[in-house]
Amino acid sequence: MSSCRLTDHANSDGPWKHGAIPVIGLIGGVGSGKSAVAAILAARGGVVIDADRVGHELLTVPAVRDQIVARFGDKVLDRRVSAVGSGSRIDRSALGEIVFADPERRRELEAIVHPRMRDRFRSEIERLTRLGDAGVIVLDAAILLEAGWDDLCDHVVFVDAPRSVRRRRVAEQRGWSLGALEAREAAQWPYEIKRSRADIILANDSGIDNLDREVGRLDELLRRIPVPSDRR
Repeated sequence: MSSCRLTDHANSDGPWKHGAIPVIGLIGGVGSGKSAVAAILAARGGVVIDADRVGHELLTVPAVRDQIVARFGDKVLDRRVSAVGSGSRIDRSALGEIVFADPERRRELEAIVHPRMRDRFRSEIERLTRLGDAGVIVLDAAILLEAGWDDLCDHVVFVDAPRSVRRRRVAEQRGWSLGALEAREAAQWPYEIKRSRADIILANDSGIDNLDREVGRLDELLRRIPVPSDRR
């Protein structure tokens, strides 16, 4: 776990990077249970910023949709809409088949959406900090490290589960094959590298009760550990 002097990072509004409320970056391997951790944190008074939801919302913004279609062609449009035009939606499955099969195409998509996602994250963090009624702000983002969004966070938390457990979860909950899991994993940094970059590790391999205890441990840690110097 990283450590530094809290006084190095304190500001006029509080000890954390954005003021009085800590911002947690939540990561983990595919199928590790990040959503479960986010739900527990929300039940404990946290506010969760779901990166997937933000990304999906951006696909409906006309300027973003048009830029994606210009880059990938109208094959990424939802054909259930009667006609291709201003009301057409991006078909996330069709787009995913392209970008998860080709790293270069994935980078092209990221160049379009990631800067906009970052702007939304920052704006929401600033809004929540001004309101001041959240115990913790949670940025739930699988590719937090890869996209460089960890510099918005005070601490990065990694949800850890064995590969066999993660594979079973994605098969049962999402209907994914092993190949689908491996394709998603290939779009992220290696599991152990991401784990090593985290400040806090939460184990999620033995049921919801144990996970709730792990999140309770996170609450305790947040009360007494300072901001890592590399995210000041």
